[in-house]
Amino acid sequence: MLPIDKGAIETVTREVVRQLVNRSAESRPVSQVRAGFLELPVPVGVSVRHIHLCPEHIAILFGEGHDLQVHNELYQKGYYAAREQLVVAGPRRAIEKVRVLGPPRAFSQVELAQTDAFALGLKLPVATEGSEEGTQPITLIGPQGSVRLPGGKGGGAFIARRHIHLSDTTAAKLGVRAGDRLDLRVNGPRPTTLHDIFVRVRPGWLTEVHVDTDEANAAGIRNNQTCTLLIPRQS
Repeated sequence: MLPIDKGAIETVTREVVRQLVNRSAESRPVSQVRAGFLELPVPVGVSVRHIHLCPEHIAILFGEGHDLQVHNELYQKGYYAAREQLVVAGPRRAIEKVRVLGPPRAFSQVELAQTDAFALGLKLPVATEGSEEGTQPITLIGPQGSVRLPGGKGGGAFIARRHIHLSDTTAAKLGVRAGDRLDLRVNGPRPTTLHDIFVRVRPGWLTEVHVDTDEANAAGIRNNQTCTLLIPRQS
């Protein structure tokens, strides 16, 4: 058996790692200004139907003193998918095992795709928050009790407006503000441009676009896919 040249192995290993790093850097998308827009590569998260709960409703649905348990951490720091799931009931039927997301909120809300709304027999508005005017009443059923969300200011069901999360520092660097509307170019098997990406800003947020399952399926978007945000720039 020939002796092992550890020095040669280390040299080859370093070279392979260097090539992999360089190859990764070459394939990584970069931002550029073109045709009056800053083209910014951003990750896209596909948001499946889910529920946010206030502390009062957690106690009713799961029992007094119950705390949400972490199932897995989400992309945004401090946010998580909980182990807890509920039945969501509408006029026509119910959907079982709808995931609760944490941490608890000031009011409860249910975010659904249009396909879910049809199945439940609901006509839902596109909204940013469950407390907006027009969000619809819906019933949540848990292991210890049930809650009827009234809709409107009391919290209700809605279709989430496509949006992007930005930190305050990132928004300032990009020259955008909360409430702005931007476009998102999607490449892939079904290339398209999604309009009216609503800008949401909060300190500490990581940059991420959210679309629902219907939008993702229609445009062929995979979870964590990189798409291109188009930010207007003066020529």
